[in-house]
Amino acid sequence: AAAAHNSHAGATAPASGSGSGASRLAIKDDRVVVSFRHTGDAPVLKQSKFKLPSTVRFHTVGEKLRELLQLQKTDPLFLFCNSSFAPPPDQILGDVAQCFHVDGVLTLNYCTTPAWG
Repeated sequence: AAAAHNSHAGATAPASGSGSGASRLAIKDDRVVVSFRHTGDAPVLKQSKFKLPSTVRFHTVGEKLRELLQLQKTDPLFLFCNSSFAPPPDQILGDVAQCFHVDGVLTLNYCTTPAWG
């Protein structure tokens, strides 16, 4: 009877406002949880959340997303943080995550035409 009420221990994403304690860290085990959200007519990813190394530059995040979306190098792709600004290509992902994460997840919007900024 010890674990009867702990059946959701393996859940990866608790519901918002679940009161699970302190807010999550932006970087855990040198990784950042990134949630990609499409905007406009950009292709939709089957899986939208990824754990990426915190030390990579934003340029590398864009390359990874381009690969996931099967876009060519010549296809336009824009990444925005908080639906408002595009971090510079040489910005470190972990630095952006520490400033702009929400509950341990950095949300990045992507589109194939400029939408913000």
